Amino acid sequence: MEKILTVKTKDDLKISSLKRGEIHRLQIHVADNSLGVPWKVPVVIIRGMEKGKTLGVTAALHGDELNGISTIFKLIESVDPKKLKGTLVLVPISNTPGYLLNQRQFSDNVDLNRIMPGQPAGSPSKIYAHHFINKIVSKFNYLLDLHTASHGRVNSLYIRADIEDEECQRLAYLQNPQIIVKKYDEEGTLRSWANKNGIPAITIEIGNPNAFQHSLIDETLEGILNTMKFLKMIDGEVQDLVTNAAICDESYWINSTKGGVVDVLPGLTDTVKKGQLIAIVYDVFGQVKEEIFADRSGIVIGKNTRPNCDAGTRLVHLGISFIDPLPEEIPGHDEYDENA
Repeated sequence: MEKILTVKTKDDLKISSLKRGEIHRLQIHVADNSLGVPWKVPVVIIRGMEKGKTLGVTAALHGDELNGISTIFKLIESVDPKKLKGTLVLVPISNTPGYLLNQRQFSDNVDLNRIMPGQPAGSPSKIYAHHFINKIVSKFNYLLDLHTASHGRVNSLYIRADIEDEECQRLAYLQNPQIIVKKYDEEGTLRSWANKNGIPAITIEIGNPNAFQHSLIDETLEGILNTMKFLKMIDGEVQDLVTNAAICDESYWINSTKGGVVDVLPGLTDTVKKGQLIAIVYDVFGQVKEEIFADRSGIVIGKNTRPNCDAGTRLVHLGISFIDPLPEEIPGHDEYDENA
């Protein structure tokens, strides 16, 4: 077993101070906790021998979304710093407090991916977000932000990207997803801040929370390596990995209107037809309270997995491959994506 080296804590990420051709492991001090000691974000920097792009890969911005951690570990093993051009900046755990609490949110129960770029003064989560952006993410030329479904749901391997932006479209098409959803940048997300500040960024949703799913992790790794080939960071032929991917113009959640015990019928990446039965809500005596049908044809991006169901629970995340817009108000539908 390789000897574990002491990891230094730094107040800022200064890539130019790091030796080329090596892997550097640092902890970046981003804020203080209630003990008066630093919240530290682990960062792995692989600095190539030659100049080139700086690609950032972030994971676990939601503390219970863990597939990205294993993806980054495998990426470290796959890259030889002596043969690398440019720099990889890898952040396996972006939300340290949330990870330690095994929860999506920051320690003050705020979603970090709704408040970017934070504030230098304010709530604990806003201060953390501000320093995370300024000390780490601002150093990137490109960003791949790795997520999963939230608790109680499962996801396919899919991309969210503003593909009307040429560079974001290119990043999305370099990946190896099952589905690509054309999503504009939601205000307050890490992806939104990056794109507004000249750092092309996409979100990669890798399956389910609180688990390592190695088949999806390996497919994600293939897409990241393909991106590095395109950016000329490593040698190799750039591949078209989206040949079999479904491209969706819109996506939205179909919700229940009744509470009870729900059975969601289609599987991930299943194609459903308009009018198809997709969920049944029962009362606790086994009587059917509600049958829910797809009002449009589409592909299942994600779904609810918890049988206990309040009225208004999200059940099926449906991707639509048609150009016609969604109605502005559809009873039982929800365009806001908590997984972002």
